[in-house]
Amino acid sequence: MTATKRRDPENLRGASLRLTVQFTALVLVLLAVVGVIVFAIVSKSVTESNERELVAATQIDSGRDATPGTFVTIVDGRTGGKIITPSDLPDGLLDTAALQAVADGGADERSERTVDGHTYSLLTTSATGDPSHDRVVQVAVDHHEGAEELGRLAAALLLGGAVAAVLAFAASYLMARRAMRPLADALALQRRFVADASHELRTPLTLLSTRAQMLRRRSRDGLPDDVTASIDDVVTDANALTEILEDLLIAADPRSDAKKEPVDLVAVADQAVTLLADEATARRIELTRTGDAETAIVTGSSAALLRLVIALCTNALDHARTRVGVSVTAGSSRVVLTVVDDGPGFDPEIAATAFERFASSRAGKHPPAEGGGTRHYGLGLAIVSEIARRHDGTVTIDQSQPGGAVVCSFPLAARAR
Repeated sequence: MTATKRRDPENLRGASLRLTVQFTALVLVLLAVVGVIVFAIVSKSVTESNERELVAATQIDSGRDATPGTFVTIVDGRTGGKIITPSDLPDGLLDTAALQAVADGGADERSERTVDGHTYSLLTTSATGDPSHDRVVQVAVDHHEGAEELGRLAAALLLGGAVAAVLAFAASYLMARRAMRPLADALALQRRFVADASHELRTPLTLLSTRAQMLRRRSRDGLPDDVTASIDDVVTDANALTEILEDLLIAADPRSDAKKEPVDLVAVADQAVTLLADEATARRIELTRTGDAETAIVTGSSAALLRLVIALCTNALDHARTRVGVSVTAGSSRVVLTVVDDGPGFDPEIAATAFERFASSRAGKHPPAEGGGTRHYGLGLAIVSEIARRHDGTVTIDQSQPGGAVVCSFPLAARAR
């Protein structure tokens, strides 16, 4: 129990951390998408603002009227083509070639220049609103302020994202711990049940098996053949029940894994038919094993596969009229186990959910037994589905055959192919 208590917090912490990381990653993705959209909108707004300022500056009469960061150079034809530049125009910013080209009747020119670490947009045009069309203007707008604004926005978005990620991580971790706590309690309760069941069931099974073996070792002189055969059957049944118990305990404990080994599904089917022979006889039902396979090797647990076949046969015996057949066939890559009975078949109402737990009980197909009969809980086919899944197999209901038919398919063991 100490190891279990020590491991449970680790499992809870690990599961909580996985949920927290996933939720935090989702929050970061959403924040990144929102941040990119906001940055794109603001960047476009800054670009449009610079463009409006660039065009508006071409209409002013003097460079002294320009806003800070905007430099207007004027070439006035009425003064003999004199170039009038602002006094604070940075060295190297003036594009004299563009001025000359537009003054000679060329089209407007746009360009960008970087001077002293500042990037400027330049527009050289003759469309200045001058009625005589004798003036050419070159406007340079500094992008530095807009770039700083975008930089501050990016820093704010990154800082906000980091803070949001930390808060999301902390909040989601606390919520995940709270959400996982009932699951951890349920898991601890399941493990306690597994431990209790292991102790309570193993002891009488061990005693039963020991007594049966001691009885078999005694002299059989004078005992009828059917009694000695029954003693052998008790020993065999006790051993099989012990193996089934071990498999049940392994299946109930998620920390345990059954050892996988080559298993002959034909031999398992024969063993299940033998174990259920007396019950089938008591019900006056013929239980037979058919199929064209002499051996069909799959990889898994023999006890689990025996549980699967017994569950299928028990379900078939509950619904059969006179006959139940167990067939094992082997193909090139898969082994097919089919259990058929001559009963009424599967009700379409429950066929789609037959492999869910308590499905038949919910549908009212197996009411509580009266007078000491067997009570059904709707678990048989659900157990079959779970065992098939653990063995990489599939289980389906075959509606094409008369009566009830359940088909299980398993991969053929590699060395048996």
